[in-house]
Amino acid sequence: MNATVRAAVSLPDGVTVEKMGKVRVVLASYRGSSRRARAFPASTSPRCWRWITLRWQRRIHSSHLAPTHPPTPTPPTDESNRIEQDVFNTSYYPKGEDTDNSRKPWVVIDAAGLRLGRLSTLVATYLRGGNVGTYSPSMNMGTYVVVVNASQVVVSGKKFEDKLYKRHETGRPGSMKEESFKMLQARIPERIVEKAVRGMLPKNRKGRELFTQLKVYGSDEHPHAAQNPIDVTAEVKELCYSSGMMSA
Repeated sequence: MNATVRAAVSLPDGVTVEKMGKVRVVLASYRGSSRRARAFPASTSPRCWRWITLRWQRRIHSSHLAPTHPPTPTPPTDESNRIEQDVFNTSYYPKGEDTDNSRKPWVVIDAAGLRLGRLSTLVATYLRGGNVGTYSPSMNMGTYVVVVNASQVVVSGKKFEDKLYKRHETGRPGSMKEESFKMLQARIPERIVEKAVRGMLPKNRKGRELFTQLKVYGSDEHPHAAQNPIDVTAEVKELCYSSGMMSA
């Protein structure tokens, strides 16, 4: 490389003419064949040398030809006030510790006098975590929900007599059983809320996992007092009878 070309090209620190010649051959071999390597002789144009210099500056930190001078010390920063910015992803994505079941809170809802459909939508929202700011559809950010007094849920219109629940005893043709809402509420009241909430969860492995966080009881007693569940009945009633849900 003559003096004119060397003056026109800004070489990085720690790079000499001999090192640049070696890198020129390596880059040419990486980009193509040996014929491509001969396209960069020592008498090549300054434009080609600028291209080689830019490629070298990108690889200098991971190469064994990196400069030996010590790095520039960075000023100390306060860890409590330091904010890491990611220019490629500005949204928060939950991590594994955010979905730990041992950290999930417990809530209890008194279903006495509440509509079945509106209650089920809110229960499904609590199970999926749609009420928290860190909600992500692909992560389990929900809570454990305990529903008591499931035997006192109500339905509108003639659903109390006309709504039917169908099931197959053996899975064979002719074995389907039908049961009205009134009969099922008298026999297994918990199943009414469970079937309604399960229909509002995702139909995949995540939905089956979320369904295990639902605990439904027909009476006002439950065995989850050790988990200290938070009573959110007032909040659920306010949402159930709000103008937005009433018009829906």
